[in-house]
Amino acid sequence: MKLTITNEALQQLKKVFPADSKLLLSFDDGVGPFSKVGVCSLDTSYDLIAVDKDAEVPDYDTKLDANAGNWYYKGYSKIYLDQDMKLDYKNHRVVLSSESGIMDSNIELKDLTKQQA
Repeated sequence: MKLTITNEALQQLKKVFPADSKLLLSFDDGVGPFSKVGVCSLDTSYDLIAVDKDAEVPDYDTKLDANAGNWYYKGYSKIYLDQDMKLDYKNHRVVLSSESGIMDSNIELKDLTKQQA
């Protein structure tokens, strides 16, 4: 599984996240300390979360091959991800897409560095 981050998206991430962060591609399914889902929904939603590089994030147990930074995701959520994904910045939004189309057209960026999970 691979994540390609465009230069436009990378510039946006650099504005929001500290350079030495651990980055999480989070499928927002209500599991873990960073989830905002509290009700059943048919929406598929992802967040990009930055935590301290040595933060313990046991839910995010699988490393994602990305062209920039160290990225992790919840291993069991692999079924909601695609083999070859792209993170882009278009129309003032961070967009996650793949060969099958747009996966999320407005990903929220959360800088949780210097916080406890």
